Amino acid sequence: MTTKLHLALTAEGHVVEGMLTGGQVADITRADALTAEVIGCYVVADLGYDSDQHRRTLAANNNIPVIPGRKNRAVAIPYDQTLDNLRRRIEIFFGKLKEQRRLAVRYDKRDSTFLGFIALAAVRAFYL
Repeated sequence: MTTKLHLALTAEGHVVEGMLTGGQVADITRADALTAEVIGCYVVADLGYDSDQHRRTLAANNNIPVIPGRKNRAVAIPYDQTLDNLRRRIEIFFGKLKEQRRLAVRYDKRDSTFLGFIALAAVRAFYL
């Protein structure tokens, strides 16, 4: 079974929130839980987190969504492409996590053990 890792990061690369889901679970189903405690920020996310309901939830928490709209939208969603470039930092962070073979291959059977090693790799990626 495959596993997806969902993380909420600050602009500096600190992990705010994280969770694991099954590989078949859509990203948008965990979007509100991931950003529930984020208030008054720009929220940069990829296409998997694009939905009108999630955008309304972000706006209710005084956040500004920087999420590109999906190609199948009837009306294009405007977003700040300059701020969207910050998503590169998220991709770099995940790349650093995947450098750890133990995480990339997922040797750990238990989710709690796997999340523990993700936490260690996140600390290592941030300070090195």
